[in-house]
This record gives sequence, structure tokens and C-alpha cells, in this order.
Amino acid sequence: MRKLVQILLVVCMVVLSAQVAFAYSDKETVYEGADLKSVHRLAIGLPLYTPVGDKAATKEELTQAIADASKGIRTYVVSYNEAAKAIKADKGVDILALERHKAADEFKKNVDKYADAYVILTVANNSGIAFFFDVYKTGTDEMLYTYQIAANRYQDPTVTTYKMLSEEFFRHFETAAAEQQKKAAKEAKKKK
Repeated sequence: MRKLVQILLVVCMVVLSAQVAFAYSDKETVYEGADLKSVHRLAIGLPLYTPVGDKAATKEELTQAIADASKGIRTYVVSYNEAAKAIKADKGVDILALERHKAADEFKKNVDKYADAYVILTVANNSGIAFFFDVYKTGTDEMLYTYQIAANRYQDPTVTTYKMLSEEFFRHFETAAAEQQKKAAKEAKKKK
């Protein structure tokens, strides 16, 4: 009996430590007057990211991880590479070959043809991994939504970690848009 209790205790500790190891802290903000329910196409902008360490993902891997994380959501997501190809076809400007600031300017000027809003990820990875997602309305660059998420300090800056953090952003963004939709439906029902 004593061995059984010890085994159960060890199993309990392993389960609790696994939950703590993958715990994230996050915060979201929907800005006053932001209409998330009207965002049907969301473009991914080039992330603001500098790899730190040997295990760190490259900027290209991070950009692809964000695009891969968007696969399970209802909102149509335009990856950065898709937007770059469309801009090159329409305007003859290759934003993939431009310096970062010029590429960002061209992206912002032209993305309204392909999406209703765009998201820019800023990565802070000095003493831990923190993602800051900022969603802007295309055309006006009005801030609609922000989402911050910090990984556990023991997680490595790998593609897998970055994809998990990005999946959390997309889940929260869709939930916020769905809540706005429900609220609008309730208000419309009250008016009738």
C-alpha cells in the first residue's frame, strides 16, 4: 500500500510539473471602437525579431511558424510570402529583397488589397521568450487588438515553441472576434 501511495505521489508531481512547464502568461487588449468581427482576411507582416543563441529559429522559420499556426482558424490568413508575391505581381516591388524598414513601408501601403487587417509580431527573447502581436486595420493603420504572451523561461527559442505561442494568438484573436459578434447579435436582438 505504501508503494502505491508513493507511485501516485510521483505521478501527481510529474503531472503538476508538466502543467507548470508549459504554462504561459498572456494579456489581450481589444481597443475601443475596434471592429474585429469585420476582419475576414488577416495578413501576417514581417516579424520584428533577432535570433539569440544557437538553438534560435531564423526569421524565415519564425515567419513560416506563424503561417503554420494559422492553419486551424476560420479567418483567412495571408502569409507574408503570399503578400510579397502579390505585391511583386501588382506593383513590381520585391519586398523580400528590400531593407526591413522599406519592406515594412511597402507592405503597409499595399496590403489593403489583400487583407482587412494585418498583424505584426515583435519578439523579446533576452531572458525569456515574449511575443507581442499587434493587429492593425489596413489602410488606416489603426490599432485594433494586441496580444502578449510569454513562454516559460525554460523553453527554448525553437520553431515548435514559436508555433505554439502563435497558435495561442490566433485562438485568442478568433475568440475576441466571436465575442464581439455575439455582443452585436444580442444588441440587434434587443433593438427588435
